[in-house]
Amino acid sequence: MAAKIALALQGGGAHAAFSWGVLDRLLEQAAAGKIEISAVSGASSGALNATALAYGLREGADLPGPATARSKRMAKAAQGKIEELWSTIARAAFWGGNPFVAAIGLSLGWNIDDSPAARWADMTSAGVSPADASIGTYLNSVLRDVFPQLPAILAAPVAQVPTVLVAATDVQECRRQIFVDGAVSPAALKASLCVPTALTSVEIGQGHYWDGGYMGNPPLSPLLDQVREAGCDDVVLITVNPLHRDGVPRSARQILDRLNEITFSASMVHEVNAIETLNRLVDAGHVTKAAGLRRVNLHRIHADVELSRLGIYSKDAPAWDFLLHLRDLGRDAFDRSWPDIQAALGKKSSWDTADICDHVVARRALR
Repeated sequence: MAAKIALALQGGGAHAAFSWGVLDRLLEQAAAGKIEISAVSGASSGALNATALAYGLREGADLPGPATARSKRMAKAAQGKIEELWSTIARAAFWGGNPFVAAIGLSLGWNIDDSPAARWADMTSAGVSPADASIGTYLNSVLRDVFPQLPAILAAPVAQVPTVLVAATDVQECRRQIFVDGAVSPAALKASLCVPTALTSVEIGQGHYWDGGYMGNPPLSPLLDQVREAGCDDVVLITVNPLHRDGVPRSARQILDRLNEITFSASMVHEVNAIETLNRLVDAGHVTKAAGLRRVNLHRIHADVELSRLGIYSKDAPAWDFLLHLRDLGRDAFDRSWPDIQAALGKKSSWDTADICDHVVARRALR
């Protein structure tokens, strides 16, 4: 029987192409009938990955062929849709004149923090990416080309297609807004990727929204409701923003981006701490099944060391060769992590969260 898992996908600009590689490998597992993805949540560029995953699986479910090969058709369609997403972003960035795309093409190590383009950005925009560099700048064309049937295609539940949860931040109410399945519209995705420094917000109904990463990158608590409903015990986090960076940021953009990384990581860290607190109560027998709560096993796939070496400005440099490099990093990270995760599914967490809970949250204060 396939193991049911849920996915939580972190955003981080172009660096989220790392998740493309991880998802590519996970879909191979799904095609082989080893796992079933019950739900997926994401914020910012993680929301794009989440949508591409579900959209592709949904398209694959409609393809003709024998029932015994349905999982393979769905997985292959999803792999193609995620690749289409990132190739479309790369083309839009190239033809849109993104200055960082050219810069990263000349870099040997993919780090362009000291490039002329980066220095120019610091001098001309007080640390904010040039208007033609952010993924949000050309998002309209990307969404139109990659997700032409959104939100209708996600509106009706289909077997083996995960529930999709996309996070945005309500500007006026200081709260997290979660868009689910049929509510995952082009506007919802634009809201999830709306960087406040663009001096605008995305209006949906009576609400005004900014990047979802501020209140959940990735959103975990609403994902748990889906996990419990699906009878799923395991959540796999795919993270792209390193918790640790060597050195102190100096330039205006580096300071702003590290501030965003810390802010974006804060909600994840605290939600992980809350989940582990509940797990300890469940393990100790203080919370019974009658309460409707159960242990949630946490797993994490990352490449913090490799991604931290890329610097800051490459997040706005979706050059195709760079995206392929990130994809391959994701595949390698999966290959390293999956044996331990697979062995733990349904039994325990493979992610030792003691460091994140004790060190980052400082659950144990220094005396």
